[in-house]
Amino acid sequence: MNSCTGDLPHDLASALRELVLLTRRATADMAVSSQQLGVLGSLAGGPRRVSALAEEHGVRTPTMTGMLTRLEQAGAVLRRPDAEDARAVVVELTGHGRELLAQGRAAREEFLARCLEGLDEADREAVRAALPALGRLCARAPQG
Repeated sequence: MNSCTGDLPHDLASALRELVLLTRRATADMAVSSQQLGVLGSLAGGPRRVSALAEEHGVRTPTMTGMLTRLEQAGAVLRRPDAEDARAVVVELTGHGRELLAQGRAAREEFLARCLEGLDEADREAVRAALPALGRLCARAPQG
């Protein structure tokens, strides 16, 4: 264990696991899974290559391809050849995919709002104060 960080990596990993499980409950009854919502969120900024999505989500390309097949069958994404490289495939959101993503985000935010209401003001402020540092942590994380 790194003496500079002590138990922080372990504690942060444990807290993140609990937060992920918590937020997944908010969308458990949706037509798409929490992982699929994550892929839709990755596509919100525009079309992406399958390989880039797989890398971002920490899965192999065949795993991402299977997930995209299910999303395509649900009418949430479209696949097409990449104009710059005919060997590659680009994926983009459909209107239905944008609706699913908006519903999923709204459900998570409403759920988290109810959870946060259960905290006292000092705890809510502690969560708010941690957000910039968490954002910097994500921005500086090593790739791969």
